[in-house]
Amino acid sequence: MTADRAPEAPRGGPHAQEPSEREAQCFARYLIGEPPAPEEIERYRRAVELRGAEPRSGRDRGLLERMIRHPWTIGPLDAGLALADPESPVRFRLCLMLAVLEASPAHCRRFLPAPYPKAALLGLALRMAAAAARSALGLAMVRTWGVLWK
Repeated sequence: MTADRAPEAPRGGPHAQEPSEREAQCFARYLIGEPPAPEEIERYRRAVELRGAEPRSGRDRGLLERMIRHPWTIGPLDAGLALADPESPVRFRLCLMLAVLEASPAHCRRFLPAPYPKAALLGLALRMAAAAARSALGLAMVRTWGVLWK
């Protein structure tokens, strides 16, 4: 597998899981703080289908279901998967939603650089500390819940 290609997953089959509207909404709210437009949901569904981002294992299906049922877990699980399993189909689905949102003109203000005051560096330091804590929590969640679903 090359670095510019997405991880391949088996297509279809008995465990194929098409993304729900709720999944798309939860992921978009996590990523940009807003719900996606209906056409963005449809683009996300199509991207998942085209790129073969179906969960490959019981652990992946369990993590995805938990993220949808309990949206507060998306951040920690995303951070934990980034450390423990960066090529997970669950994380890949988040990246697909990010790509769909970034390509949407309605959300360009969230992705283009903007000037910021020097005092914002303090806020950046606090966010970095929160990200480290979220990563530690997420890694524990992925390892704990991943064992339960194997």
